[in-house]
Amino acid sequence: MKRKFMMVVLAGLFLVGTWQTVLAKKWQPYEFKGNERFEYEVISWEDEEEKEALYILDIKELEEDTFEVTYITKGTLKKEELGMETAYGLWGFYGVSLNALILNPFYCIYFQEMDLEVGEKMSFWGAGLIKVIEKEKIAGREGFVCQFFQTIDDEEELVAEWTIDPELALPLRSRVFSEEKVESQIELIKYTEY
Repeated sequence: MKRKFMMVVLAGLFLVGTWQTVLAKKWQPYEFKGNERFEYEVISWEDEEEKEALYILDIKELEEDTFEVTYITKGTLKKEELGMETAYGLWGFYGVSLNALILNPFYCIYFQEMDLEVGEKMSFWGAGLIKVIEKEKIAGREGFVCQFFQTIDDEEELVAEWTIDPELALPLRSRVFSEEKVESQIELIKYTEY
């Protein structure tokens, strides 16, 4: 009788552990499915001046294992602003590289190990702390809001925030902060699968 009871308890613990693993999702950034289109609004604030652009990433399968990838950046510049950065999709003009704005590649390894569920926290070897604070909807998709804090002068300071849908290769929204104020943001406005 004791043996049966112990087997039932162990089986129950196994099932609960398995169920929690299924519920907690891990994110694999930059793992694209193909046949998908991401449309983002990019906003940057400099000296209280707001600058906007549109960034589109379109990935279409041409034949098996071959994809056409199109990048589009749309924005407006005044004549005096036309220059070298104009040739690079406005990112030189906006003062931040696109990869750092979407998700600094340095952080990818941490997200691959982190369970995405509200209340989860993960420390990055003294480099900072990520907290999953809530869920929110952006462009009709639901994602986990992950805030990244660094300790500066013995105080936790919010440095970045990402809203992540584990089913997509890129965040729904990414924000970079400076002194607790949003410095730049890229937010998904439309996602399409072909």
